[in-house]
Amino acid sequence: MTPLSSLLETVIFWVILLGVFVTDGIFVRRHEGFKEKGKRKKELFSPLVLLAWLAAAILIGYAGIGVLPDWLFYPGEILFVVGYAFQIYSITLLGRYYSTLVEVQPDHKVIDSGPYRFIRHPNYLGQMVGAVGLGLALQSWVSLLVLLVIGGSFFAYRIRNEEAFLVAEMGGYADYMKRTKRLVPFIF
Repeated sequence: MTPLSSLLETVIFWVILLGVFVTDGIFVRRHEGFKEKGKRKKELFSPLVLLAWLAAAILIGYAGIGVLPDWLFYPGEILFVVGYAFQIYSITLLGRYYSTLVEVQPDHKVIDSGPYRFIRHPNYLGQMVGAVGLGLALQSWVSLLVLLVIGGSFFAYRIRNEEAFLVAEMGGYADYMKRTKRLVPFIF
């Protein structure tokens, strides 16, 4: 990315990036948390680490390291928006059971409708698709690699902890795991 090919693309990039993250942040805040205290597992991975990861990928893209073809900008932007729209859709299906923390409410039920019928973590899938889109929009294979490696590591860690906690604390989750697929076979 040589800070994006034109002023128009730079404006499009930042408007979409900020728009998606503001929308996503507002949506997550509105849908996050339980009204009742449930069982909760402390998070060990700080959101600040994820922001630093995002900033590093953007800086690498703007530095022009590992340049990809300019034409990947628009498909990247589309993937970015589609990935985060899918994340929001997945969160909507969880309803009041959604939380940014790993926790279980006393009346918590396994959600197995929509994409949850086929895959256990469509929310994370949407975020990874968005990360691929962002890497392509930055037009840098190094940014794409940073986003995939750090994002993949974060989600592998999160999924492992989340599933162990849910199996231990929520009846029916182990059966649900047998009926559905992992996010990425052999990794998550």
